[in-house]
Amino acid sequence: MSEHSLKGSSRSSIDFLGNKWEYNCMGCAITNKEINIPGGIIFEGKYTILGADPEIPIPGFMIVNSKRHIKSVSELNKEERYEIIDIISLAEKALRELRIVEEVTLVQEERSKHLHIWIFPNYKWMTEKFGKGIEFLRDISEYAKNNVKENDIKEIIEVIDKIREYFKEHSI
Repeated sequence: MSEHSLKGSSRSSIDFLGNKWEYNCMGCAITNKEINIPGGIIFEGKYTILGADPEIPIPGFMIVNSKRHIKSVSELNKEERYEIIDIISLAEKALRELRIVEEVTLVQEERSKHLHIWIFPNYKWMTEKFGKGIEFLRDISEYAKNNVKENDIKEIIEVIDKIREYFKEHSI
């Protein structure tokens, strides 16, 4: 396990590769590249970053992170809103066209210190094991964290690479 230490840290977490991070704000640490998210950045725009969720090992689970430290979609300016919607749209298309999943759930919760939007893939196993709906996302996430296998991590990295290539081939 490698250690990533950020000065003045007040929180810590461990990514699905076992790297421990310390930070004041995870969103800012990712934006400032003080944290290297597993698989690397999928797409970086002028206002946002797209990457895999660093803590929850589910292939295709992506986070759109605002570069600016704000809390809510309502704080975005017009250019930021356009870029975020373009990234979400292209990420969803990538998941479908690459036959990773057919459905996603989008989540933006204001309890976080930093605006980020979940692009949560809906797999058949999730519905079979937990049911369908937003109320099951935390249980699914905990299950994925507690049951990750080496081949799951390999699949996550492969999916990240496929989506990154998809973004290179399609313009925003």
